[in-house]
Amino acid sequence: MAGNSDKTLADLKPGQDGVVREITGSLDLKRRLSALGLVNGTTVSLGHKAPLGGPRAYDVLNYTLSLRSEEAAQVLLRQTE
Repeated sequence: MAGNSDKTLADLKPGQDGVVREITGSLDLKRRLSALGLVNGTTVSLGHKAPLGGPRAYDVLNYTLSLRSEEAAQVLLRQTE
């Protein structure tokens, strides 16, 4: 499960990228996000985010994926140096 030091997609700032490590949350969410390409080892970058906590646009596998902040917080990223 997620610890306090885990970085998620929701933590990325515009232009930053990360590598997917794991998806937490419900089985339905895991299946949906995996089907959209968010699997272990996939590089994802934040293109932009809407103001006031609205949807975020991520660049993944040559397409743009829009996720709510709550969903993005369920995608854990690998530690990078």
